[in-house]
Amino acid sequence: MTSGNTEKEPGMESPVAEVIPLKGWRKVLAERMLSSHLTYAEVTQMREVDATELVNLRQSLLSRLEEKYRFRLSYTHLLIKVTAQALHQHPIVNSSLVEEEIRILSDINIAVAVALDDGGLLAPVIRQADRKSIVEVAQEAIKLTEQLRARRFNLDCLKGGTFTVTNAGMYGTDFVTPLINAPQSAALGIGRLVPKPVVRDNQIVIRTMMGLSLTYDHRVLTGATAAQFFKTLQDIIENPKQMELGV
Repeated sequence: MTSGNTEKEPGMESPVAEVIPLKGWRKVLAERMLSSHLTYAEVTQMREVDATELVNLRQSLLSRLEEKYRFRLSYTHLLIKVTAQALHQHPIVNSSLVEEEIRILSDINIAVAVALDDGGLLAPVIRQADRKSIVEVAQEAIKLTEQLRARRFNLDCLKGGTFTVTNAGMYGTDFVTPLINAPQSAALGIGRLVPKPVVRDNQIVIRTMMGLSLTYDHRVLTGATAAQFFKTLQDIIENPKQMELGV
């Protein structure tokens, strides 16, 4: 990062205040995102789901898990499990397109986008998330995030993801359209939790709503297939007693 001068660059109306070289992680991220945008037939579906019961579930688990395991359960942890469970029910979404073959993958490895203090973005992988308990998922996610932010991580932790989850809700975002993380076929964007008036049984009630965005490769998934997966995600979030928590 270098300080700019007061001279104007050719064709620019304002003087340059600062120059940030496009190199290192910035260059890698830029190249991968541009490649994703140019290569994939990306389509995004969005829907608002009722997360009231998910909020209640987290609240019921929070103190017990914190006291027993010394970690604080987050919505991201729960949504990793929800996503893994939905992928198990819709294997085609957990796939990669390689040349002229759609390869359905046997392991469900959830990559979770983590923002770094310097503006970087990395996605460590929770391997076989569908087979792990919520405690194992949360502990692994916390450990990987701490290692990334302390710059003490092995590059292997970034490899092998089959689906990506990115939670923009913590920054106050309602909806986000994530780019697909190659060679995956889909990615889920999570928005913030917001109390809203909604109609239930012809009555206006306050529920905690959450915006979700599913970006997928239309070469691999039809709109109907993506919608079916999305509906399963919604059903589990709205009825979290279906969740296989392992606790």
